[in-house]
Amino acid sequence: MKKIFALLLSAAMLATMSITAFAAETDGSAGSGQSEVLAHVYSSYNITIPATIDLRNGNESYVEISNANIEDGYTVKVLCSNTDVNGIRLYHDTNEYASITCSIFNSNGEMCDATTPMAVFTSSDISDGTGAKNITLEPETTGVPGNYSGTLEYTFSCSNQ
Repeated sequence: MKKIFALLLSAAMLATMSITAFAAETDGSAGSGQSEVLAHVYSSYNITIPATIDLRNGNESYVEISNANIEDGYTVKVLCSNTDVNGIRLYHDTNEYASITCSIFNSNGEMCDATTPMAVFTSSDISDGTGAKNITLEPETTGVPGNYSGTLEYTFSCSNQ
């Protein structure tokens, strides 16, 4: 009897079980739309200054821009970042107490420092992605005779000035 009663209860339970099923319904909230997508491509370029500028072979050098894609209205400026009042410091190769100053001038004849650029490139200065500006380096001619060397440090930036 217990077995029959258990069987009947099991059958009744199976008959009353419900399984939830979901179906796609349209209730008026479906549709389509558009979103505006905004992007900006920034200027890109490479700056080259020779790794060694040997003033024993002349005092002219250059600043070059290549692979340049400069946004209209933007300017690339290259500045000498380690100048003192008269230029960069060059040190004697064997006399640790001797040094001279080397002035740097841009293509406009202006002495370069942390605020006066060695080179300025605008879109009009660049042809086929490249351009170059001459710089002139003038070391002092008085001092302890011998060879001198130093480091030209520079920074560059692209801005809409």
